[in-house]
Amino acid sequence: MSSAIHHLTAVCYQRDGRPSATEEILSPSWSSVAEAIRRMDDYCYPVVQLNRTEHDDDDAIFNVIGGLGSYALFHQTGEWQYVDPDGSPDEVRLWQSGQGYFCAKRNIVTDIDKALRIVRVFYETGSYDDLDAVR
Repeated sequence: MSSAIHHLTAVCYQRDGRPSATEEILSPSWSSVAEAIRRMDDYCYPVVQLNRTEHDDDDAIFNVIGGLGSYALFHQTGEWQYVDPDGSPDEVRLWQSGQGYFCAKRNIVTDIDKALRIVRVFYETGSYDDLDAVR
């Protein structure tokens, strides 16, 4: 299967205070993407990004933030983000290490399989157009 993704970036934090590091996978397979997301733990591995180009400042970067059953999925520029229409507007924090990430509870996917289905559509298409239709 072909992918629209040029590279995957995963951010890694250490509990002992050493500086954060990034892991990059060029032309990642779907299994590599799924593995990186399943490994997310909201502290040591709180960020996975899918990039369609080689440029790390690309506007179309797809972000997955969190882990351990809570995932925020969103477009780098904020033009798209996951929304549960029945979710709460109360603010929550994901990414417990580093700068953290704050969003409304309604912007959190709590089902890892649903999160992976949404990510897979982006992985295959590189587009945000059909992500809201993923069930």
